[in-house]
Amino acid sequence: MVMLGLAGGLSACDVEQPDPGCIVQDSTAGNWWAKFDAVDAPQGTCEGFEPLVGDELGVWKFADPVANTSILVIRPLGLAALGQFDTDSTPTGFAKLQATGNLSIDKDAEQFCTADGFTAAGVLANQGKFSAEPQDINYQFGKVRVYSNPGAPGTQMTGELTYTNNGCTAKYVMRAIWPAVGCDPSLDPNDPANAPSTCGAGSGMNPDFAVTCDPETEACTPTKAIPSFKE
Repeated sequence: MVMLGLAGGLSACDVEQPDPGCIVQDSTAGNWWAKFDAVDAPQGTCEGFEPLVGDELGVWKFADPVANTSILVIRPLGLAALGQFDTDSTPTGFAKLQATGNLSIDKDAEQFCTADGFTAAGVLANQGKFSAEPQDINYQFGKVRVYSNPGAPGTQMTGELTYTNNGCTAKYVMRAIWPAVGCDPSLDPNDPANAPSTCGAGSGMNPDFAVTCDPETEACTPTKAIPSFKE
């Protein structure tokens, strides 16, 4: 298996660049950030349920050049952090902390690489004094689409997520970008001096991305459905 990555320095928009093909920016050079937008009200046993808002993601593409196939791996950091409390401490338990799906070799007409057929990522975490009962958590990703063109070579992603926590299930659509960049929503984004802390120049964000400093998560977040670009 060959892991494909792309340096963040290639993210600047240049229409003269050759088409990058089906590229996914992997997390070796930094994590992704995902904002989760609720699709409807959670269902099931939901007393005390805390909805997802956003999280950093570990994302990797692995390609098999012989079989001409690729897979996409997504590891939510919030889930991975609970791995130390997992009741299954075997390698199988560790593997469950990430979701793996089949990734298309080619892009569609809208410049998206698509991934589906994901394994479920989950944990049964017994946190002892930190929680009254074990947390049985499951992430099921589906219909994941990675936008890959010369202006954003695999650095924006969307998809569906079904999240279950102790019998309560909620559905989300994610708006994800690379890299994950924190910000300060209390600062005036119109003041150039604040740009590095409000997702502007110097923050590490692609200057062509339409992003905002999300006050709920204090992270640079796409303002539109993916792909999120300035007009």
